[in-house]
Amino acid sequence: MKRSLSARALAALLLCLALPAAAGDASDPIGIEAAPTDFARFPGQSQNFGKLAYRGGLVLKSTDDRFGGLSGLAFSSDGRSLIAVSDEGWWFEADVMYANGRPSALANARIAPILDRNGRRSGSKGRRDAEALALDPPGKLDAFVYVGFETVARIEKFDMRANGLAARPSPVPVPGALRKGPKNGELEALGSIASGPLKGWLIAASEDNLDANGNIRAWAIRGSKSLSFAIARYEDYKITDLAVLPDGSLITLERSFSASSLPGMAIRKLKIPDRLEGALVSPELLFSGRQPFYLIDNMEGIAVHRFGDELRISVISDDNFNHAIQNTVLYQFALLP
Repeated sequence: MKRSLSARALAALLLCLALPAAAGDASDPIGIEAAPTDFARFPGQSQNFGKLAYRGGLVLKSTDDRFGGLSGLAFSSDGRSLIAVSDEGWWFEADVMYANGRPSALANARIAPILDRNGRRSGSKGRRDAEALALDPPGKLDAFVYVGFETVARIEKFDMRANGLAARPSPVPVPGALRKGPKNGELEALGSIASGPLKGWLIAASEDNLDANGNIRAWAIRGSKSLSFAIARYEDYKITDLAVLPDGSLITLERSFSASSLPGMAIRKLKIPDRLEGALVSPELLFSGRQPFYLIDNMEGIAVHRFGDELRISVISDDNFNHAIQNTVLYQFALLP
């Protein structure tokens, strides 16, 4: 009898050691397969688009079931590391490798649960629906990270300095209107401003929370203060993310994605007006295109970073965990003067 109990205890101990790290422990390494890809689909088709020049891309795959659904993206200031959030409530970090200035692989990839204030990954899909993130200061992955959640619309702040991906969040006050969009169409994009009159403010934009004239609602937020403005819509596209350029202007990632149309992606640039409250901003179109002409998926994350002397824009797709028919694709473009 004692031998039986001892064997059971040993088996239980071995099982505990074999289990994944508990929420709040170190992140788990995962293997990522990265296959280089073009952006334009057909031979001889241009890879350059006015102010955007294609600098390479990767199709990302993993045997880890937690990988996918990436909906927010940020890069280190030198473009050598990235962090993303998944709409299933996971952090994803990796180092970006380059060959001849083009992304060639991801190394040291790791994944960890986005913790709630109790130190757990939320059991509610609605509460772990992370869709956007912003670094404070921009380009620094180990300082503060703001995460925007859509279904239960809110912004949370994570201090990564001490505990890294095991950080617990603190709530960020948001205007009530941010929570009043249609289901699955609320907070989708988030950026942190590091220079200019709005230095220290966050910019948040909705996906399908429209004003009376059909424009996309957006806000500037700092502490308990907020300013409301609107972004003119482009065709049927919806904003899925935004990033802040060094001069304080914004760049948006937008998608057209439905059962009745082929996937489309648009990138636009807008300058924040001096008087933001109540303003309507009409961005400059940098790119728009669709399948089958471009290898576009469900594009949801955008980031700005430097690579050498170039200012680069990176975009990533959310494969909806439909690995059989969708891909996680990461593209980089140089933003030309």
